Formats: sequence, C-alpha cells, structure tokens
Amino acid sequence: MPHLLFVLSPLVAAALAGLALRRVPWRLTRLRLRANALLWAAAAAAVIRYTAPGWVPEPIRHSHGLWLALLTWAIGTAWVAANLPTSPAGIRGGLCLMWTGFTLNSAAIAVNGGAMPFAAGAPAREAVGHVRLRPDHHLPWLADVIPVPMFARVVSVGDLILMAGIAFLLTAAMAGRDREGRVS
Repeated sequence: MPHLLFVLSPLVAAALAGLALRRVPWRLTRLRLRANALLWAAAAAAVIRYTAPGWVPEPIRHSHGLWLALLTWAIGTAWVAANLPTSPAGIRGGLCLMWTGFTLNSAAIAVNGGAMPFAAGAPAREAVGHVRLRPDHHLPWLADVIPVPMFARVVSVGDLILMAGIAFLLTAAMAGRDREGRVS
C-alpha cells in the first residue's frame, strides 16, 4: 500500500497545486498528447524488465534488463519528442522535467550494468533491476539514496524530478485562458 500511495503522490501534488492556483480539474479532459502508443510501449518494456518473465531471452535477463531499460528510455524519449513541438509552454515544461528525471534514472541504470543501486541502509528490496549500493557503483548520487520515511522507501533524484514533471504537466493542463487571453 505505501508503494501505491508513493506512486500516486504526483497526482495529489497536482490536485493541490491546481486548487491553490484556482485551476479547473475538468480541463484535464482536454489534454491531448500525441503518440501515446509509445508511452504504452515504454510501460510494457518496463513491466517486462521488472517481472523478468521466463520467455525473455537469457542474455537480456542476465544483464539485469539493461537492454530493456535502454529501450524504455529510447521509447520514452521518442514520446516526449513527439509531444514537445505541439504542446503549450506549461505542458512542455512538465515533459522536459519528466524526461530529465527518467534520463537521470536511465543513466544510473546504464552505468551500473542494468541495475539501479539503492542505499545500503534502506529496507531490503533487492529485486530484478535493483541491487544494494556498493563502493564500486558509478554515479551513486543518482541511485535510490533519498529516504522517504513516510513510504518506507528510498528514491533517486531522478524519481523526484520525474514525479515533479508529472505534477507540473497535470497542473499546467488544468490551466485555461480567461477572456483577455491570460492563463488562469
């Protein structure tokens, strides 16, 4: 349950920001992002990476899913690139933050052989794609080292930037224009 609450926290942040800025939540129904099949493909690659089903070839499973992590990054980057040119400034800001967050995570995963290191003092969660942080890991500051006691987990700076990007995008999508053309 704490994991689900953590994952939903950008939605809560966007809702609170929307209220504070007097944004209108129903405007989210007008949000039109392009190439959403790419987003679903990236999600599918991530699910395959983290569940490591038996039908995935051994070289891919053996590398902690490095190739699937890079594929997820490439597809996610293509999705962001497809949406940047046609999106309003606020949406572009959210997309750029999201891309920065998942690029930082992907960098940490790529330089560490396909696994995201996590702080040695963190609750045990070694699973596919995650390993305890060791002195020989690269870019340790990008690993899951930021404690979030409320959710009994550690996160990375990339996670926080990604979640901020989601919240920013959703908050921007709730904005509208008044009769004089000002963002409201």
